[in-house]
Amino acid sequence: MTQPPVTITVTGHAERTVAPNRCTVGLRVHADGSSRKQAAEPVTAAVATVTDLITELRKRTPSPVKRWTFDRVRHSRRRPFNREGKNRPWVYNSSASITVTFHEFDAVGAFVERVAELEVVTVADLQWWITRKARKKRLAQVRDLAVRDALDKAKAYTTSLGLDTVRAVAIADPGMLGSQPSPVHTGGAPMMRTAMLRSDAMSAPESAEPELVFEPDRVTLTADVEARFEASPQRR
Repeated sequence: MTQPPVTITVTGHAERTVAPNRCTVGLRVHADGSSRKQAAEPVTAAVATVTDLITELRKRTPSPVKRWTFDRVRHSRRRPFNREGKNRPWVYNSSASITVTFHEFDAVGAFVERVAELEVVTVADLQWWITRKARKKRLAQVRDLAVRDALDKAKAYTTSLGLDTVRAVAIADPGMLGSQPSPVHTGGAPMMRTAMLRSDAMSAPESAEPELVFEPDRVTLTADVEARFEASPQRR
């Protein structure tokens, strides 16, 4: 009598870390003053200086800058109160935001150093991320490893049951095979906001300023699958 196949349902998991291929530097330009002109002038001057720096980088061949954006200078005013609740003189504000996306990371440190020297400019954010195309390619590789992990589990169960052959009958995202959903991994964050910071003072000449170098954390990509197999004795 032929033994009916045994159904085996397993999950597969894989995780890999990859290097980001983009870095977006976010800059905030802000100044206050007792008049609109007093607030606007340093912001306008700083924006012009930063724009010149970016233009200089864009002219390089190849350019380390992939793209950049500038939000127009905005002006506002507010009237604070003193402790007695009386109005104080108007305070005028001017602000702007600039983002610069690099695909050559060697230029990030020098750019951050130069813009940080400007009095009204703040480096508000550094985002390390991978592009959608690169992420899709690498995530496909991680999914393949997750499928292999599921197959290895099924083969191990088949051997434990004293059976010989295993055949895949279904594969799906977690929870779609009707079994109890397992914890779902998100596939890795598309961007990272942290980076190691080091100074190349040891290798620089004594007369030279230490160079600021960023070493971004790697991005973790994960994948989970559910798979169903049938195990049976070898046909004779």
